[in-house]
Amino acid sequence: MGYLMRFIVLFCLSITRMSALNFFPDKFEIGEKHTSVTLTCKTNKDSVTWKHEDADITVEIVESDFEKVSGRSLTVIDLQEDQIGNYTCWSDKGLEDYTYLLLDKSKEDTVFNINCTAETLSCTEHIKCAWTSDEFTAFRLRNTRDNGNWVSQPVDGVFFLPHSTNSYSEESERLLITGEAVSSCCYLKTDYSFYLRDIVKPANPDISICTVKNGGSDKQIIELEVMPPSSWPQPHSFFPLKHQVEYQIRHNGELKTEEWEEGSKIKVEGHIRKLRVRSRDMLLLSQWSEWTSWKKVPDRETRTRTKERGKEKKRQKEQQEIRNKKKNHKKPGMGKKRGNF
Repeated sequence: MGYLMRFIVLFCLSITRMSALNFFPDKFEIGEKHTSVTLTCKTNKDSVTWKHEDADITVEIVESDFEKVSGRSLTVIDLQEDQIGNYTCWSDKGLEDYTYLLLDKSKEDTVFNINCTAETLSCTEHIKCAWTSDEFTAFRLRNTRDNGNWVSQPVDGVFFLPHSTNSYSEESERLLITGEAVSSCCYLKTDYSFYLRDIVKPANPDISICTVKNGGSDKQIIELEVMPPSSWPQPHSFFPLKHQVEYQIRHNGELKTEEWEEGSKIKVEGHIRKLRVRSRDMLLLSQWSEWTSWKKVPDRETRTRTKERGKEKKRQKEQQEIRNKKKNHKKPGMGKKRGNF
């Protein structure tokens, strides 16, 4: 039964054409152009037959100047693009093993940037990385500095890598993220090194409009409070944030910005239609967080109507309480049981 399952798995892998290689195979070898690569068949057979599968056809390997067979091994000589593909080895019992042979393009000048950010310096949060390319179909990353496991690319294309950085101590060693990518023909390996402090990008802060008052010259005074995101390390006084507010003027749509560093509150003056906020680490000069969603600021008429509705609800509630008291109040003598006359 075990041999049958192994045969089924290997057979499915063998019929997977390289044009559809959107995963990292368990067994693959890489080689640079014009070099020799030796493939080994994992089997207890003394000799096997090798076959080569590319995107179009499957052919049996015949000894030549470009392929040498020795027992369980196959040596591909002077590697060319038409020699890449899936190599399978067969015995008289059937399929024994497979190996994908890919062309190594790691030393070429093509640059494939890995972009990483971290919401905080704390090791309880993951590093968020993105890495895509039209030339490759499968990607994986690992935190090499911390000897982390490979993380394969999920459906949304975003990787989350653990790390062991301590947010309360100075970084002494750079992180090293290693990336691998494969396609129907090729393989790529690249490294990305950085200090965690260089990629910090806080999550969106929490904002609330505390008060909206009428100021001089028929203007509004808005008191805005900004709180650090839940993922930001504490105490907040030890990890201060710098904030920036962007707001839109009501009558002409003009956008303005203001920045502040001390405290979580700021007063903004003007006829403002809506506003949003973003933050960054004040000491490390990190990246700005994404902007929060726009928050509408009620105009004077809306505030007046809201205030009047509040007064009306309060008056109705008071009147209802008075009616309830009258209804429940009993006249003197009521409720006493009458005697017999």
